[in-house]
Amino acid sequence: MYFSLNEHLIHLTCLFIDNRLFGDYNIVESSQEFSMQTNTRSLQSIPDEVVWKSLTNLVERFDLKESEARILMGDMPRSTYTSHKAKLNRDQKERVSYLLGIYKSLRILFEDGEQARTWINRKNDLPPFKGLTPKEYMLEGGMVRLADVRKFLDFWRGY
Repeated sequence: MYFSLNEHLIHLTCLFIDNRLFGDYNIVESSQEFSMQTNTRSLQSIPDEVVWKSLTNLVERFDLKESEARILMGDMPRSTYTSHKAKLNRDQKERVSYLLGIYKSLRILFEDGEQARTWINRKNDLPPFKGLTPKEYMLEGGMVRLADVRKFLDFWRGY
């Protein structure tokens, strides 16, 4: 499977990242732990510029509007979002980790990258969506909804 440079960055951020790649940043042991069980120390050790780059790539991949991305980031102020230089807190990094996990799962489930990118915009009658698109579902709730979508995809993948 071919990944573009940006997809490769997302993939590397999702997967096992060890000292060989990020020096002293021993982030996590697996993408599952990164997105579902990351402790405060490991999340905070991820450089903000890596998280910002990942978020920028995800917004592009999922074709999110700026307002949607800001909502998914916990109603992030526009000035913070547009600067892409602000220090991110644990909550914001955790939100990006959920989005990374969602994207990673979709890339595994769908060989066609276009299907992976557009899945969040397709109506879904399965729980928890109940007729909403996954994007609508995530936008209606907080971080719990991001976790729900990630868990749904992990279940679908057989985790």
